Amino acid sequence: MPDALDTAAYDALVTAAETYRAALTIRLAGEAGLRADEIGRVTSGHLREAAIAPGHDLLAVPSPEEGATPNGAGGSPDTPRLDRETVVPASLAAELRRYADIEEIGEAEPFVSVSARRIQMIVRETAVRAAAQTDGTVDPDVTTSDLRHTFARRLLVDRGVDPHAVREAGGWETTAALDPYLDPLDGQAIAEAVAGSSPDRDEREYRIDTEETADADRAAPAGIGGFEAIAAGDGDSDARPISAVPRRLATADRWAEAWVVREPTEGSRVDVAASAGIAPAGLRERGIADGGPWQEALEGTAAITDGHPTTAGRPAVAVPVRYEDVTHGSLCVVVDGDRPVDAAERRTIEVLGRSLGWAVTARRWRELLHSDAVTEVTFQTTDDNAFLVRASAALDCQIELSSTVTVTDDASRLYLSVTGARPQGIADVVDGLPGVSDLRLIETDEDSCSVSVQVTGGSAVQTLTDHGATVRDAMATDGRVRVIADLPEGTDVRPVADGFRRAFTDARLVSKESVARSPRTESSLREGIKDRFTDRQWTALSAAYHGGYFDWPRGSTAEEVADAMDVSSPTFHNHLRKAQRALLDGLFEDERRLARS
Repeated sequence: MPDALDTAAYDALVTAAETYRAALTIRLAGEAGLRADEIGRVTSGHLREAAIAPGHDLLAVPSPEEGATPNGAGGSPDTPRLDRETVVPASLAAELRRYADIEEIGEAEPFVSVSARRIQMIVRETAVRAAAQTDGTVDPDVTTSDLRHTFARRLLVDRGVDPHAVREAGGWETTAALDPYLDPLDGQAIAEAVAGSSPDRDEREYRIDTEETADADRAAPAGIGGFEAIAAGDGDSDARPISAVPRRLATADRWAEAWVVREPTEGSRVDVAASAGIAPAGLRERGIADGGPWQEALEGTAAITDGHPTTAGRPAVAVPVRYEDVTHGSLCVVVDGDRPVDAAERRTIEVLGRSLGWAVTARRWRELLHSDAVTEVTFQTTDDNAFLVRASAALDCQIELSSTVTVTDDASRLYLSVTGARPQGIADVVDGLPGVSDLRLIETDEDSCSVSVQVTGGSAVQTLTDHGATVRDAMATDGRVRVIADLPEGTDVRPVADGFRRAFTDARLVSKESVARSPRTESSLREGIKDRFTDRQWTALSAAYHGGYFDWPRGSTAEEVADAMDVSSPTFHNHLRKAQRALLDGLFEDERRLARS
């Protein structure tokens, strides 16, 4: 029997995805039946509504040939044909279009512009995380093939779809792969099939659809106020997302209370960051310091309870307020009444927790961009979990960070200046380090070189960036790294320091001081122009600059920079040209403005 996931395991797998892109990758395999290489080819131009199937859209699956376009969607007899069309739930189609809009992905650009191997890694990494979160309910070795079989099982077993239609949608050559899901039929069943349909099919499908719609209808109002609070946030201190979200949730009929709790440091009491429906003092009277669902949520998974002293004995759900590898706290909501929290409500609050985590980090970035003063912090560590520590110790050299460019949601490219080591020595160290790969030489000298590496873990720089800090300098010498970063003026440094120490056990905060921002700082120079770029345009421009693309002779070709960013060369050129145009627009618009004045 193929390893198809049951509904609970599949939901847990999707929930475990830490990024929007990872969740969509899993859903494209599990709900559209796409292979790993096919996921990397589909675009918004391949989506179209299925008029005769309400609640579903059609997704054309392009062949590997360059330039394939959907049949019936602007194609011509000379257009390369598609492999097939498959059906996707309308909810997935809507999420794909929303993702394309947010990320400014063109109609001809893939939703997930990475290699098939990287897609397989995304599924595997998410499965390992889901297995840990569910105590083994999800197999850590789930593959895209298993997800395709989940797609087949759902259609054949849960929906009773014709096997011929499932074979065509999934792109199987024969129905042999579907045999494990097809039960043998007795004479009565065969007669019913010949007659047209099973007598209870319509009723059963109506019941399933009605139950799913009811779950969605309950879940939507249960969390909509929290999402609205994030969307409406502005500079007003009362609109800070970490306090606005609980306040808006507690106004919904479903919830009596909502609060955010931060993990206490050694020797300190539990910090109630925000609460609505109950005062912090009331939570302490209930014994919040002794634990509860909020504490389980800080470990990374949703915690549902039908009654606990901290929730006054009422059902509740607690979820982590998380962005990337940073947990800002735990969001706990307590029901108004005694009806338990259902699966749809749990998933809604989990997504809200991740959205709130992103909003907290984004607010710090925004405040840092516009503040006249910053809190400058300096951290130091010799923990060899930090890549720069391990590399400088192994090579007895000095490594200075030139820049960091985000490549994907879970990977960054570090541009490094190395003194006292040759490229081959660095390559030997990188080969033995987990989470560090794809070393690229940019420039070499007699006793120094400039290189870049891709890092998916163990980065002191990325850890601080995920907390909303801007890293200004990082230097590693003989197994010791020193990182200087800026935080918005008035930021509570304790959670940032705690998070850094969790990542690197011997890390310590060396200094903290308020510093007036110079009008000539890099941040202030960027402030007037960076808002002209999309994230992708800025990433392309940064990667090209630090990769030596603009040097003469060039340190990297366009193809090499695109490969380092894990995108196609045309996609890189598209974003780079738009970024250059935005940069020149700023230059010449200012020139014209000065001339007119």
